[in-house]
Amino acid sequence: MEPYAPNQSLSTTHTKREVERELNQAIIGSHQALVEATTVFPFTLIPDSIIVDREKLTVAHRIFFRVAEVISIRIEDILNVTADVGPFFGSLKISTRFFDPDKPYNVNFLWRSDALKIKRIMQGYIIAIQKGIDMSMLATPELAKLLDELGKADPNDEI
Repeated sequence: MEPYAPNQSLSTTHTKREVERELNQAIIGSHQALVEATTVFPFTLIPDSIIVDREKLTVAHRIFFRVAEVISIRIEDILNVTADVGPFFGSLKISTRFFDPDKPYNVNFLWRSDALKIKRIMQGYIIAIQKGIDMSMLATPELAKLLDELGKADPNDEI
């Protein structure tokens, strides 16, 4: 199949339907969150949010009411996710192909459990992609559970 150019029409309705079906599947997948978290209120006046879905990781850094910097990173472009945790709170450091390796993107003041869960799911996702595993047939809750298990540093260790 040749790529679609703006000045060309699709040759058949069958091809157009295939494209529409694939786009609809991508849209559905991008609306199914594997994990979501928000920063803790007293430390951030207007809480930030982080969402991991089947296609991307999205961070909304809220600056003021109804004002935000939203960054979306394709899962394939994420190299590593590190969690720094204390007794109550945690933060994430996200390293990608596009950010300066010495300055990863940070999300601070998450609940400890949220930071660890996002880190495990992202590490599991990175491993699964590197191994070429097709995860499209799994239901979202099942996928989140399996990626969480795959991303654990030690199956017997509860950090």
